[in-house]
Amino acid sequence: MNNPFTLFDLPVQFQIDNAQLSERYLALQKQLHPDNFAHTSNAEQLAAVQKSADVNEALNILKDPILRAEAIIEIHTGESKNLEEKSMRDVEFLMQQLEWHEKLETIEHRQDETELTAFLKQIKTEQKAVLEQLESQLNEQKWQQANALTDRLRYFKKLIIQIEKVEEKFFDM
Repeated sequence: MNNPFTLFDLPVQFQIDNAQLSERYLALQKQLHPDNFAHTSNAEQLAAVQKSADVNEALNILKDPILRAEAIIEIHTGESKNLEEKSMRDVEFLMQQLEWHEKLETIEHRQDETELTAFLKQIKTEQKAVLEQLESQLNEQKWQQANALTDRLRYFKKLIIQIEKVEEKFFDM
């Protein structure tokens, strides 16, 4: 995949203008619409389909703060993230994760909707703080610290999904 920022003609920065992103996405998709290539060679049609797929992939990267941050880090360092090799070295955060999992299990066992709502709010607040730290680290070009924060954000994303699944169980009862 090419640089998603270049594809959308956007500056390589964490904060993006979503309206501008949507506008450029629609313009690119209009330009690559199959009707525009109906009377061209198979090779040109195939190239347009591939370019359209690249545009969709770039959009997904730019819309997701974790993927966007990882793209910025890769652009500046030349190193792509290998999620298979990733190991969390932040022992304090690992301990925090264990506490949160225990808390979620306790809430689920008690079937306490009020506590679950408060817990979700707490986690989203923590997630927002990490997003702010990530933006700061990216702006300061502290790639290693920014990379560690993307790991934390992946964890928050998974935990929020787990909380929402518990919430669904409560409503199914």
